[in-house]
Amino acid sequence: MAIENEIYADGVYQIHLLEQTIRLDFMRLQPSAENQTPVPKPFERIILSPQGFLRTYEAMGQIVRKLEELGLVRRNPNPPAPPAN
Repeated sequence: MAIENEIYADGVYQIHLLEQTIRLDFMRLQPSAENQTPVPKPFERIILSPQGFLRTYEAMGQIVRKLEELGLVRRNPNPPAPPAN
């Protein structure tokens, strides 16, 4: 399979569920006008079915496990609590 298009993103800006689809908004870090501190700017959205999202989640988990095996990342034994809404 030949990939014809590549998109660079610094991360996911937001993930939300809307009308039985999962929407992933990707972002790039851009310098701010005031102090050049990078700020996230959303630029692209991918919309997945719940099944597609779960396949993506599993594939990302496999990559994280591989990164751990290679010693490139470590799991945080005490992850921070999620923010209160």
